Amino acid sequence: MRLEKATPESQGVSSGAILEFLNKVNEQGLELHSFMLLKNGKNIADCWWKPYSPQYRHQLFSLSKSFTSMAIGLAVEEGLLTTDTRIVDIFTSEMEELGEKVDEKIKKMTVRNLLTMGTGMTYENWNWGDDNFNHILGFLSSHVKNEPGSAFFYNTMATYMCSAIITRLTGQKLVDYLMPRLFEPLGIDPIWDEDNLGISFGGFGLNIKTEDIAVFGQMLLQKGNFNGRQLVPAAWIEEATSKQINNGDEADNDWAQGYGYQFWRCVPEGVYRGDGMYGQYCIVMPEYNCVIAVTSNADMGKFMKLIWSSLLPVLGGKVPLPESDVHNKLVEFGACQTHLKVNENADPYPVFRAAYQLSSDVAVEKEYNIKKIRFDFENGECLLAIFNGENPQPLYVIRFIEKKWMETAKPFWEAQSFYRAVCYGEWKQEEFTACIWHYETPLNTKLTFSFSEERKRLVLQFTADKEITLNYVKL
Repeated sequence: MRLEKATPESQGVSSGAILEFLNKVNEQGLELHSFMLLKNGKNIADCWWKPYSPQYRHQLFSLSKSFTSMAIGLAVEEGLLTTDTRIVDIFTSEMEELGEKVDEKIKKMTVRNLLTMGTGMTYENWNWGDDNFNHILGFLSSHVKNEPGSAFFYNTMATYMCSAIITRLTGQKLVDYLMPRLFEPLGIDPIWDEDNLGISFGGFGLNIKTEDIAVFGQMLLQKGNFNGRQLVPAAWIEEATSKQINNGDEADNDWAQGYGYQFWRCVPEGVYRGDGMYGQYCIVMPEYNCVIAVTSNADMGKFMKLIWSSLLPVLGGKVPLPESDVHNKLVEFGACQTHLKVNENADPYPVFRAAYQLSSDVAVEKEYNIKKIRFDFENGECLLAIFNGENPQPLYVIRFIEKKWMETAKPFWEAQSFYRAVCYGEWKQEEFTACIWHYETPLNTKLTFSFSEERKRLVLQFTADKEITLNYVKL
């Protein structure tokens, strides 16, 4: 751990209050994966819910954007550009290629418009189905409805363009540019996904550990300084985390308090954050000298309201409190949390082997086209083989052991092929439920196989972007 541990009481915070907050998280069904609270630069509370663990990276989704903001700030400091630089002056070859296809408003767009989500666009021109799609050209050929800078529209492609700018100006991928300037000094070993052009996505795709998020937040809190070294200009931190564009006027809405350079302003005065889909957070509270780092798959609005109502009020202590035995309970709580429940009342695994073919009259999307499923139940174990398309070799083979969670070498979804997972299978009244936790992502997969007609037919149900139901017949 790079952050010194301390008791909450030594930093003026009650262990009991933190424990009460974490109990409310569980009671409200908020699926947290990790939680870390810093005060005065010290780690005063942390918790991981198994299978999540301190040593594993976690997908950040849009929390990645705040790191991209730092790269632009460093490039500004190095004299490579300013926030007023027009993007068409950076991507000159693309402008020549597009010619008259370029919207006149694109020619006015600045780096600042990208950073503040003030592009004037009202849609994002991604094309995930074409591996040869050029996202830079896609952005520059987009229609711009409003004048740049006049209106906020959350646009992840704008952040991608910030990453592309770093690559164009430096010849380096965003992640490589940040390595000696930010990641290495903070002790972060990142993975950052990239597109077919070799450009880090910028607006998402960063994978780091929970402590890395906390350390990043502490660097922000200290105005760019960490371990006595000024990593990012203090003026850039101040500018990036201040309100730069209006994004709404709802007093109790954490997405309507103003937006900076890839940072959100929060409902409590002075608090700001980077966040990502499913609930990945770096929350910085300067008035309290605190940072909160969270990974989760939780209702984001509900979780933040719980922080503001139940945790924030107890963080303002300026002097140490008497040490308390409750701290031991807080530590114990942090050590015993798990999402890996086992049903001891489940039925024993049956003994049978069978293969099932997708019914020919079923029309499904390509990504969910599971052609064949094979089961091999024996001696309290199950080998589940998944076949996709016409390949005679299974796409996945997953081993389940009765009433045990098992590490699996390869997770279910091809898109998550480099993410590790644990799995558990439960048999109950001719139904097999397979749970797969991809513990380096916010996501988990639950597959329910229902057998009928003496196991001659099979229905598979699971949730991806929507509820999916597939029907199979025995081979």
